[in-house]
Amino acid sequence: MTEIIEISQLTKKYGTTDVLKGIDLTIHQGEVFGFVGHNGSGKSTFIHTITGITNKNSGFFKIKDIPDAQIDKSKKIIGVMPDVSNLYEHMRGVHFLQYMGKLSGDRRSKRDYITLMKEVGLEGDEKKRIKSYSFGMKKKICIAQALLGNPDLIILDEPTSGLDPESAIKIRNIVKKYQKLGKTILLTSHNLDEIDKVSDRVGILSNGVIKKLGTPRQLKEETGVGINISVRTKPILQRNDIQMLSKKLEMVVNFVENKKEYTLLQVASEEEILTLSRELIESGVQLYELKVEQCSLEEVFMNTK
Repeated sequence: MTEIIEISQLTKKYGTTDVLKGIDLTIHQGEVFGFVGHNGSGKSTFIHTITGITNKNSGFFKIKDIPDAQIDKSKKIIGVMPDVSNLYEHMRGVHFLQYMGKLSGDRRSKRDYITLMKEVGLEGDEKKRIKSYSFGMKKKICIAQALLGNPDLIILDEPTSGLDPESAIKIRNIVKKYQKLGKTILLTSHNLDEIDKVSDRVGILSNGVIKKLGTPRQLKEETGVGINISVRTKPILQRNDIQMLSKKLEMVVNFVENKKEYTLLQVASEEEILTLSRELIESGVQLYELKVEQCSLEEVFMNTK
């Protein structure tokens, strides 16, 4: 598998404060990589370092085989979503993209820029001045700017914050579209449900260190939190019933609560769900419904120290 980002022992400090503390990471060509962490965890510093906005203190990284010593070359294959405060607000939307396109070597026609604005949800707003844009509209034109120049690596920092649900879905579809075109997307977001839906792998950054790394499913299975299930049976299961089942099956089934006609339980793995459901049926319990709800990425995040 081809790597587009390779990082080894990357460190960055501001004064005496260590912000990045020896980051080791590879990101594969064509994947959507979700990068999450609390405020102050080092996400922005990480992005600023690998894009050349700030200098590392030690370590090594390369982008598509271009070493960090030649970072000016790698900038040509990276598209970065800017902060909304850095927009030229006196310019009209399409003129802004044309101007930024010239700087990045993007040679598309004005009609193509208008098509790009439509793609990110700014249809009809092409000739409005950016200062009249809402916060959400400014986020959209920032995403459009990141797509200029046909970059191999697209970095989107909180792309859907401030957007309505419909616009957020549209942005997620754009992410998937560009992934299908072979692009690699590095995505940060405080919306962990969004990260879960679009990311192939997720890295959780805490205090300058990547504490967890893997697919969303792997991270959920590794938490030790377990899998939540709800069952609708006749008769309704009680705590004593579950304690007896646990003892008979020699596995831990946690009784959470009864909620109307459902019994909420927790088991450790998907295999235990099969064992439990089989035993319920064989013991004469009428099993009408079983719903599985694995722990969320948010629970993984909250359990990361």
